[in-house]
Amino acid sequence: MKIASPYLIILTLSWYVLACSSPKIIEQTKPFPVGDYQYAGYIKGGGKIVEGQLSITSVESRRIQSGEQIQIKGNWQLSKVGNPEKIGPQVGSGELTGSIIKGEIYIDLNPNISDSNVILKGTIEGKRFHGTWSFNGYAGAINQGTFEATRK
Repeated sequence: MKIASPYLIILTLSWYVLACSSPKIIEQTKPFPVGDYQYAGYIKGGGKIVEGQLSITSVESRRIQSGEQIQIKGNWQLSKVGNPEKIGPQVGSGELTGSIIKGEIYIDLNPNISDSNVILKGTIEGKRFHGTWSFNGYAGAINQGTFEATRK
């Protein structure tokens, strides 16, 4: 019994230390709403270049390495307005993926392409999702502007 007692104390203290030091998962206070959004993209000067619809079909919490990350999936359908140049592959339709990191939403309109992507970066306030878009290639940003999307 004299040998078992110190082991029991060490085991109890170990459980206590582990319980107090386990990572806490912080839930996002406002989850990104699933649904359809009326979308408009603008060039730097303010002129509209694309319009259409973004559809967020799922928002899931995923464990990536030792942390939790919010993953967004959906699709889009956008039409060109006027004759803008160098706006990248944001005309037509496709799948989208994204994430929420520290309250900012990142969406890739071309997740299966590695050298020609349109990335949306923004925040959501009520029914409005807004921020900046950028058309990126291997060398970096080729063009950029702003966007806003309103939930239907």
